Amino acid sequence: MLANAPRANPAAVAGGAAAVAGAITLANPDAAGRKPEKKDPFAGKQGTNVKENVPPDVFDRLDHPVQPMTDPTPTDPSPRRKGPPPKIPSPQDAANHDFDQDR
Repeated sequence: MLANAPRANPAAVAGGAAAVAGAITLANPDAAGRKPEKKDPFAGKQGTNVKENVPPDVFDRLDHPVQPMTDPTPTDPSPRRKGPPPKIPSPQDAANHDFDQDR
């Protein structure tokens, strides 16, 4: 429907935008170096009424974390091996080993 409507010359639109930007820069040259103001995310918002209570001991526990309990008897799931450590063969001994003799 707007295929035959007249269009503005893009060069003229770009020139107009450059002229406006130049005028704004002349009016306040330091404006480009300043950071934009941050909006307060809570401006205009009201607080919410909460009808739940937190026991005071919860806040005490948050202020003073509880130390983990230490058990006097250690419970190690893997039993300790007794005796000398196993002998690990050298790579040369492992390569020269005859596997048929073990059967």
